Amino acid sequence: MNKITYKDFENGDISNLKDLCDSLMRFQAEHAKIKPEVMASMNFDNRLVPDYNNASRKYITVAYEGDKPIGFAFASVGEVTEDDISQKPIWAEDIDGVGFFPEGYVVPTTIGTYKLLYVDSNYRGLNIGGELSKMIMKWLNSHDDVEDLWVFVANGNEEVAKFYEKYGFNHSHSVFSGFIEAYTRKAIRRIS
Repeated sequence: MNKITYKDFENGDISNLKDLCDSLMRFQAEHAKIKPEVMASMNFDNRLVPDYNNASRKYITVAYEGDKPIGFAFASVGEVTEDDISQKPIWAEDIDGVGFFPEGYVVPTTIGTYKLLYVDSNYRGLNIGGELSKMIMKWLNSHDDVEDLWVFVANGNEEVAKFYEKYGFNHSHSVFSGFIEAYTRKAIRRIS
């Protein structure tokens, strides 16, 4: 195995992440207990590309073995408004329950969201996810206007929730009756 290197960016071409993102979406669909067909419909083109293109502040870090991407993490920063609280994605139209943010969540507010993390199965156990997460958390906590950090875990992927708990995330609530589990924590202010 070659040395693992990491590259990060806030803007640029993400097409080299297609295979990794599609693998993540397949993994989530295979493990989903609630509405696996919804998970199965998600892929690079309708999940990562729109999230990346629509985020004004975004960050991706990629792990490479040589020139081959073997893992990535994606985060964004943005404002949550009253519309976001009441908005329901098309895929959730027939699912009851609380949305992405809990009832009574005070808006408007600026949040950081740890959107995606995936490491190729051949490279797990090498702390690549940990290195990617350290970089993501440093970036998320570098924004003075961010109050809360969020991560949303797909149903059937409970093991990854334990991973996020190592970074201080705590369970907040079930999104759309358990289709997704929401975890949150306060942002850490850096004192210069």
